[in-house]
Amino acid sequence: MASKDVKSAIINAKRGIQKYLALMDRVNKVNVSTDADFRRAYNGFYRVQRRAPDWYDTYYSLMEQLKGTQPTFAQILDHLYAATERYEPSFSSKLVATLRPDKPVWDIHVLRNVGEKAPDYKSKTKVEDAKERYADIERWYQRFLPSDEGVSWVTQFNEQVPEHGKLTDLKKVDFILWQMRD
Repeated sequence: MASKDVKSAIINAKRGIQKYLALMDRVNKVNVSTDADFRRAYNGFYRVQRRAPDWYDTYYSLMEQLKGTQPTFAQILDHLYAATERYEPSFSSKLVATLRPDKPVWDIHVLRNVGEKAPDYKSKTKVEDAKERYADIERWYQRFLPSDEGVSWVTQFNEQVPEHGKLTDLKKVDFILWQMRD
């Protein structure tokens, strides 16, 4: 990817970066299962919408319960599927990445930019397939971050974003990928 495209993606991400940093500053300071301001900001940032109230309660109670632990994507995906009967790879990854900023987010733009596709929603094996796909995303980051291109992206991010020290290198690349759209 051309350096100008990376720079443009970083510039486009700046508003989102500020929202993300505000969320990350608050996540361990409030009870996310009951803090309406946090939930509203999180829902807005990650576009969590059109869910039943009990879904939100389940999601944020789980996030609160898991603070200080190292949850995995598979654990969260399985828990949400069992508790809500909904297949939620994207929101599962966002919960994991909120508690573990060194973990990637599952997003349609990120998937496309790392050369992956989501399992078919109608597949009987979609939950297990999603776990493998997430592992593929993690492997992509493991290869990309130390590459010349990965180092260049992180360097450009650091030059453009004064608060770069508050983000993991993976999250920096995540923001760039999220902005790279057709």
